[in-house]
This record gives sequence, structure tokens and C-alpha cells, in this order.
Amino acid sequence: MLPVLLILCPAATGCVLDYGLDNRLEMTPGIHSIEGLNTPYDDFNVAAPPPPLHYVIPLAFASNAHQHGAEFDIVEGHLEILQSPYHQRRDQGPGPPMIQARRQGRFPSIPELPGNQRGPTALLTERTAAVSYVLRIGLFHPDRRGRPLGQRDCVRISMFPWWDVGWVFDSDHEGNRNLYFVDEKGEARPFFANTAKSDEAYLTYDYRRHQLYFSSNRSGRYRIYRFDNPDGNTDFRAWLGDKTLAGLIEPVDEWAEHGDTLAPHVAGDLLVFASDRHGQFDLFVTRFRGDRWQSPRNLQQFLPEGVSLNTKADEFRPLLLKRWFFDQGELYYPWRLLLFSSNRPGGSGGYDLYLTALPETL
Repeated sequence: MLPVLLILCPAATGCVLDYGLDNRLEMTPGIHSIEGLNTPYDDFNVAAPPPPLHYVIPLAFASNAHQHGAEFDIVEGHLEILQSPYHQRRDQGPGPPMIQARRQGRFPSIPELPGNQRGPTALLTERTAAVSYVLRIGLFHPDRRGRPLGQRDCVRISMFPWWDVGWVFDSDHEGNRNLYFVDEKGEARPFFANTAKSDEAYLTYDYRRHQLYFSSNRSGRYRIYRFDNPDGNTDFRAWLGDKTLAGLIEPVDEWAEHGDTLAPHVAGDLLVFASDRHGQFDLFVTRFRGDRWQSPRNLQQFLPEGVSLNTKADEFRPLLLKRWFFDQGELYYPWRLLLFSSNRPGGSGGYDLYLTALPETL
């Protein structure tokens, strides 16, 4: 069984409720369509801001449903994953999770521009202020009405940095598909590494090594490029538009192969990306060990038998969604989900959004 989540306390609260039950909830391995977000058109390029103080996960993704298959804009969605905590009867296995998702309309944090807008990415700027939270958490059971079966106080004050969220996205409103960031006034400004003769998309930031990655076809095919940020300045709005930094961009040769490689995403010591090196787009992963990234491996190798992550269709723009739960300051349970897009048969139509739990061995 793959662990999927603990809905009782969000990472910010630092508490674990004790109902005499196993707090670690599990689900049978599988690929789950995110119904409620998917449409007969294309829905892909999902991103998530920092963890909320409840179990609703806010998402931003690209969709052309509003224009009936024409141009893409960026849509806000909410995702909830619930599971009965009473499945731990020893004569039963874990029940299936209840995935609830809903579209909320156009994503308000990214300005609307002509043409296509895709590839949203949240960038976090750490501030010096700390904030306290005192929460009352209920135990929820996914019955037909989603009613709480019982309430119990879980009061804990947690101090942690406050994060300011900035957004990056790609747009073709000036001709090429280029990257833009949202400035303090809420306006779109071009990324310093954009060029007049190429496309740039899918930016991500490695907060441990302070390196920025993005995709570009400036070499004639899509590859991943890197910018080293040695001073660790995460006030991204202050330098993402600084064109004097463009000369410091370098291709990531260790991941280069024939075909297109793009849509990187870093979470801790893992980096995932999409590549069509085997024909169709599949999802790959590399881990940082020692002082370097290891050779990429097909993510399918880490999934249990019978769970089809990479298929004969295209799988694209992976997102590692990691949340941590703590008990008395000690790491209690890491929750890791992989969100991705695929145009596999059996979906709502076009590209759809999917999720799966990741094994602890990855």
C-alpha cells in the first residue's frame, strides 16, 4: 500500500490527533483522475502555492475549456482528498480515497493577457516575520454529506516563516512563447532569459541549492537550462527581469538526450520532468546525491506493478506535492503526491489532470 495523506492536521499546525486509530492513512495504489477539474478540452500544467491551513489544496492550471478548445488561460481550482479513518479494521484493507475538486474560475493572481497563457509556477519569497496559528481541527469522514463525525481540540502554536507567493507563467501575447513574472503592481514583466527567436516555458526553483531551471528550444529542441543564484536571494521580483543575468544561463547537459526535455519541477532532492526521448512524453525523476544530480530514471520504475503512470499516450508537466506533518517537533509523516497531465484514453477529453501517491522508497 502507498501512503497518501493525513487529513487530520495540516503541516502548519504540528499536531497529531489520537483517536486510538492509526493516523497514517493509506490507499490502494492507482492513478486517479481529478474529476471536477477535467473537461472535454485540455486541462494541464498544474501548480500549487504553499500549503494552506486546512485540507483544501489550492491549484492553478492551464485550460482551454473556457474558449471551447481555442486559447488557453489559467484557472483556479480546489482539491480535497478525504478517506475514512475507520478503515483500519484488521479484516479490511484501506478504502478508496474520495477526491473532490472544483473549478473556481479564472486564476486572479496572474493578469489576463491576449493569446495563450500556460505553465503557472508559484515562487516563494521568505520573509523574516513569523506567524502563530491556533486551530481547532475536526475529524472528517467522507460520508455522503462530508459531515464531521467528531470534534476534538488540537491547539498548538507553531512559529514558522511567512512566505510571499509570486507567480511566473508563459504567454505568447508578444509572438513567441516566453516566460513572464508578476511584479508588485500585479503586471506581467518578461523573464530575463527570454530571447526573440526561441520559446521559454516551465520555470522552477531549487530552494536547497538556489538554482533556477526552465525549458527553452533555443538550441533547436527543448532542453532544460539552469541559472545559479549564489547569494540565495529569493526576492524574485527584484531580479527575474534583470537582463544582465542572461549571460549566466547554461544548458543542463547531464539530462540532455535526443528529443525534447522540458517541464522540470524541483521538490527537495528530487527533480521530475517530461521527455519524449522514447517516442511519447513520459515522466522521469532524478535525485541529488553528494554534489550532483543522478542519471534520470523513468518514474514508472518506482510504481507498483499494475499502476500505469507512463503509457503509450503522453504524460506531461509533473508536480511533486510534498507536505510534512510533525509531532512534538519531530517529523511524523511525509505525504507525497504526484500530479500530472495525460491525454491517455478514458479521460474526459484532451489532456486531463491526474494524481497518484508516491512510494516512500523514491
